[in-house]
Amino acid sequence: MLACRAVVDEAIPFRAPGFSVRTVKGSQITVSGLDRVTCACPQQWLYLLGDGGVVYSEVNNRFAGLDAAGVSAYRAFDAGATLEDLGRLPVVDGSASTSYTGLKNVFELSQGIFPAEDAPAKWPAFDPSACRDTAIANIEIDGIPVSLQYPPGRLASLCLDYFRNCPITERAARCCLSAQRTESGWAIYVNGIEFISLHNEQQLGLGLLHAARSLLYAQGDYDVAFHAAMVARDDCGIMLSAPRECGKSTLAAYLVTQRFDLLTDEPALLNLDTWSVKSLRIPVSLKQASWPILQQQWPDLVGAPVHLRSDGTKIRLAHLSEERCSSRARPLTHIVFPHYRPDSEARVESVSPFHTIRFLNNGGMLFARHIARDGFENFLKLVCLTPAYRIHYSSLQEADRMLREVGCLATG
Repeated sequence: MLACRAVVDEAIPFRAPGFSVRTVKGSQITVSGLDRVTCACPQQWLYLLGDGGVVYSEVNNRFAGLDAAGVSAYRAFDAGATLEDLGRLPVVDGSASTSYTGLKNVFELSQGIFPAEDAPAKWPAFDPSACRDTAIANIEIDGIPVSLQYPPGRLASLCLDYFRNCPITERAARCCLSAQRTESGWAIYVNGIEFISLHNEQQLGLGLLHAARSLLYAQGDYDVAFHAAMVARDDCGIMLSAPRECGKSTLAAYLVTQRFDLLTDEPALLNLDTWSVKSLRIPVSLKQASWPILQQQWPDLVGAPVHLRSDGTKIRLAHLSEERCSSRARPLTHIVFPHYRPDSEARVESVSPFHTIRFLNNGGMLFARHIARDGFENFLKLVCLTPAYRIHYSSLQEADRMLREVGCLATG
């Protein structure tokens, strides 16, 4: 069972032609509609997605995914079955949903009790006193005015690297990001509160990068945010979603050399009204292993500042030329889950809507504010109508070929 916190603004649903939502006793997803089952638990619904289902609670602002066995168990509990009734049944094909622990979780879900989750970190309130009179840069990050403070001299290039394309602003700051020396090393502060501690000065740039990304997640204008990159060419918009170390940033940088525009390396901020991802003028983070592969197409990488991750991995940021940065939001037309391994056998798999939600959740996704049922159903419609693929590849050329084969890339 997968679970995710849903905290999204109520969105005006995008009414796709021929797509409706039906309240039924139960059937499967079709190209013409989304089947919704009203549950006994107030303001809770089950949506059937072919090989699984999703339970959404408007009261809890939460949703949880269930495999086929989990859907069957949930519907039995919803109809009045007890945990003891289903606990006597054998485990089906080793499914975690039909083990006793799995059944207990599904039973609690039918009662409106979702799996426990860590409370979301509260973004520190803005304190004008945290912005010193000697603030070095006042910039905008996705329209948010920020006071950026960093040590001058040789560390300035590290601290400013991520923000090179951010416009200067005279607007009053709504957030203060600061890199400061501490007794044990260095730290990044957000509005005067320590955000992350650092042991090496080469980590300052990435520390500020993570603070800026957290600012976008906390205060950015979006409905759903994904740990994903987004590239676009003409009317084709490809979101590359994957956990860390799967190669999505390297693939995004490569696709830019194939005449794609970059919208974002992370996060990808989705608007549910338009089904589009906004453009963020931020660089691509590339690990050291990617530098030789992309150096010919990205010659500026050679002299770029070297950042250091906490695990010792070296990172350089690739900044795009003006013509390769999209100046506007672009529609999301394809979702791709890339997985790079040097010894991987090249293959591409079509992904069902249920597994698309599962992979997006595993990669990292966040609903921004409160989401009403219409907004959540709009998200499900987007997933059901957007082609999704999982690609395994050992070279960027293989990935390019597979994306073209499934229609993600224009051939012109």
